[in-house]
Amino acid sequence: MGKIDVRKYDKHTIKYEIKSAISKCSCRGLKESTKWLAELSFTLDIEAVKPSPDYTATYYGTPDFFDHQESSQLKEQDFDRYTLAKSYYDVGEYDRAAYMVGNAESGPSLFLKLYSQYLSAIRKQQLENLGNHGTKERALGRNETLRALSVELSQMVKTDNVDSFLLYLYGILLKKTSQMSTSAQHNEAVVVLCRSVQLFPMNWEAWRELSSLVTDQQSIFAMELPNHWMKEFFLAQTHVDLINADEALGIYDNLKKTGFMKSWHIKTQEAIAHHNRRVFDEAIQLLEEVREQDPYRLDHMDILSNMYYVKGRRSDLAHLAHHCTQIDKYRVETCCVIGNYYSIRSNHEKAVLYFQRALKLNPNYLSAWTLMGHEYTEVKNTSAAIQAYRNAVDLNQRDYRAWYGLGQTYELLKMYSYALYYYKQAHRLRPFDSRMLMAVGETYEILERSEEAKMCYRKALAVGDIEGMANIKLAKLYKQESLNDWAAHYYERFAQQAEERGVVEGTKSHTEAFLFLARHHLQHNSYDSAVYYGHKCCEYPEVREQGNAVLQQISQMRGKCCAADNSLAPILRMQPIPGHVNDSVNTMDTTSPAGNVVPLKLTFSPGQAESDTSNIM
Repeated sequence: MGKIDVRKYDKHTIKYEIKSAISKCSCRGLKESTKWLAELSFTLDIEAVKPSPDYTATYYGTPDFFDHQESSQLKEQDFDRYTLAKSYYDVGEYDRAAYMVGNAESGPSLFLKLYSQYLSAIRKQQLENLGNHGTKERALGRNETLRALSVELSQMVKTDNVDSFLLYLYGILLKKTSQMSTSAQHNEAVVVLCRSVQLFPMNWEAWRELSSLVTDQQSIFAMELPNHWMKEFFLAQTHVDLINADEALGIYDNLKKTGFMKSWHIKTQEAIAHHNRRVFDEAIQLLEEVREQDPYRLDHMDILSNMYYVKGRRSDLAHLAHHCTQIDKYRVETCCVIGNYYSIRSNHEKAVLYFQRALKLNPNYLSAWTLMGHEYTEVKNTSAAIQAYRNAVDLNQRDYRAWYGLGQTYELLKMYSYALYYYKQAHRLRPFDSRMLMAVGETYEILERSEEAKMCYRKALAVGDIEGMANIKLAKLYKQESLNDWAAHYYERFAQQAEERGVVEGTKSHTEAFLFLARHHLQHNSYDSAVYYGHKCCEYPEVREQGNAVLQQISQMRGKCCAADNSLAPILRMQPIPGHVNDSVNTMDTTSPAGNVVPLKLTFSPGQAESDTSNIM
């Protein structure tokens, strides 16, 4: 699947397509697509020019596609009936809207009727299960109204009596009523949504639903997608969802060069990509820019609150919570922001209350389930935490945070085999996140599988040890096995890494490393290094006595050597500067021929151990 150079598309043509799509989506009640397209149009401040017949025939199937107005598909009496039905739809009276449309057979009226029936069934089921937090009870597969709609649309598809919008509706019905229990159902939903975007590539909701069905980067190549510029937005969105931040940022950079430099959608998605890379400062800056330009925006403000929470910016989080409450305190995002505010104040009971309120407003809001799981974990309510994380996983199998949370919860319960399974699932989704590798390694260590643990720690070093604990973990394992040379190697790397990162010394790990290195170098007659680490020990009360003992012993041995024979001086050989050892872990190639990021075999110079992590992950 080759990349599209969106810069070859005429900006004026794109503007015309967007404005036409706004009209088509709006008259059918597709509010999210209409809002998304309207924001895109607002940031593309140029004159619209109608596309050429060749362009229209290529991407819309007929050269006169834009010549047909929606109103032309309705007779005068039908138009009045449709207008009345649409007014009911706009105020949320879905059953009334579906009834008023009558026996529509095609066009906007038919879609509005079926879509109103779909939304009415969804809302009724949510209200029936308002206090029920179980995903099975809230599943739509047994909803008779939706199943009947699915059968009706299936018959229309077989007779080829459907347009792009009806295919979109059929696609989301397949997705929500089948729950993707088999690969055949999953593939059918993908095929139907692909047909929808082929016939009309400007429906963003169809692209978004299709993106949610992508399980990995390889599956994108099997999809039959139109080579339209909207495909680039789909690919970027999918890469963000798959945590492929670099790919997503590259596509968004290309789209900005096309003319979407001011797009709020692109800025927020770039912020999410940076958030996934844990580059919080850039992500916060982007979302704050969007908030400054659109001060009453609530979309993605819960993500901004997550980053304020991680950075410990309590005052900013408090201000954001107050601001969101003033705008709309009954929005899901507002409830999550307030929940984070109470969480940073360690008021976990109130935080849970607001996350539950968010889920009453939208039971399928993934972030609220995950955050509520975190809160239950904080108060050691493991059963509730497990249920929350499982609900998050049921909603989105790609949510590595929920898998990781399940691992942590089972670790609290000392059910380490279960914890290992869930940590591995998180690692599968984030193969080059050292935190996942460290969690898997620590669990292996508890299960007394030291070789697998060491391989995980080595790979954590190779991909970039975020927490800076892989070296000390390896050192302790080698120390337990009495392989003191390797233990010393990793203790020195730990000390060097801490110094480079400006980590404040004095923790138990630091004092342990300094004492071990002082004694190790003393045993190997490396007196200069032993003196260095002995003095480091003297800086801390916990190991000061042992450090003084090492220094005293060195002083005595040096005195004896000098008194006995000056010819013995070469024994006191000079060592490399302590704490400055070469990083001998080979650089890892993180790309595959297909462009996927996959775990690879790693060769490490310490022990020259070649390990294939596939046999343990």
